[in-house]
Amino acid sequence: MGSMVRALTFIAPRKRVMAFLTGIALMAALGGCYGTAKPVSAPQRTTVFTEVKEALPPPEGMVHLTLKASVKTPTPQHYLLESRPQQPLDEGFPFELEVDGQEIIWKVKGTLEKTPLSGPEGRLPEGGDGMRYVLDRTIRLAAGPHHVVFGVPYDDYYTEVKISLEEGEAHTLEFQPIYAMGRRGYQTFFRGISRTAVYLDGVRIK
Repeated sequence: MGSMVRALTFIAPRKRVMAFLTGIALMAALGGCYGTAKPVSAPQRTTVFTEVKEALPPPEGMVHLTLKASVKTPTPQHYLLESRPQQPLDEGFPFELEVDGQEIIWKVKGTLEKTPLSGPEGRLPEGGDGMRYVLDRTIRLAAGPHHVVFGVPYDDYYTEVKISLEEGEAHTLEFQPIYAMGRRGYQTFFRGISRTAVYLDGVRIK
């Protein structure tokens, strides 16, 4: 009887550990490894902002907002060794922006970038051969508060912020990628975007 009790006390914790590990695996499968789901959008609008390419100042009551992001992805050759296929980027790498319900998708051409894997402080998050995609676009919209959703559909990543823009100033909203952790415990662009650091006029807001 004593040996049976000892056996039961050994098996029960083991089952709890297995259940815990199974739960983690399930959450990873459901939540994905590379980002967050797109937030529920407001009804689509078309009059919130317009893209501008000239350097003329905005009309009274309006402001210019420059959107910036720079993302590195693996080269097509990398996916020959991966189980997940590369998403087609023939038309360019998509960056998605939504402001107060109006949406736009910019598709950007990439350039090959070769970076050492490591630096003086260790492994570099963007170390290795990859494709660099840079977003630098300016929109015109009304001064005041706005709800912004920024997305990188390639990594199924989206983030949202609330900003307030003062009239009479040019503003910059920058999204800096923070990559997911690799198997060896360091951040790497090979694992996709985990989250972003968001800066409005050089000040981090998220």
